[in-house]
Amino acid sequence: MYDVIDVPYLCTREYRCDMIIERFTEDDIREAAHLAYPVWGEGHAANGQGEEFGLLMCEYIIRYGWYGAPFAFKITDEGKMVGCILAGNIKQDNGYNEWLDGMMPTFNGQQREEALALRDYFGKTSPKVYRHMRADKDLYLSFFISAMQGCGKRLLAEIVALAKSEGYESLYLWTDSSCNHGYYAHHGFEKVAEFKSNEWKTDSDDYLTYIYRKSF
Repeated sequence: MYDVIDVPYLCTREYRCDMIIERFTEDDIREAAHLAYPVWGEGHAANGQGEEFGLLMCEYIIRYGWYGAPFAFKITDEGKMVGCILAGNIKQDNGYNEWLDGMMPTFNGQQREEALALRDYFGKTSPKVYRHMRADKDLYLSFFISAMQGCGKRLLAEIVALAKSEGYESLYLWTDSSCNHGYYAHHGFEKVAEFKSNEWKTDSDDYLTYIYRKSF
């Protein structure tokens, strides 16, 4: 078992790109799953479970963060997605677990066990974030990935500008010690809580989850 499941996650590489920001729609989820596969999918595909299962788990992670319009953007380079950012109001029900229920009959026993562990991880972590939030004033930044340097900064600016225009006062997110969480402090987020995550299997005794807030 690998020890990284993190939403949102930021992964950057040194590339130049002609970046275009566009609306992210449900039709983009599968492409986003391919983008996320090196981060999360390979671990889920291990032990003979296969690439398709890894992609489905990536899709589940993205659907966890998918609240539809308007707080959903992708950034493309020559028509290829190189990053996306998803956010929503915590009063919304985005149906990600119903989607997983529909996929469960196609999984074998080990796959079902792994999918249920991921569902449990999300189900126990999300409320810890929501307790800090005001649904009418705070927006939940639920998925964030970038594969080219500079893309993440532009996507974040797009979400912040729209959130402010819609009357929100803060963005909240959760991440963990396996990722480059220092990115958030560098971009104006304040760490408001941290706790040890026991819901997900890990070999590290220092596997911590962090909650961050960015006020406008």
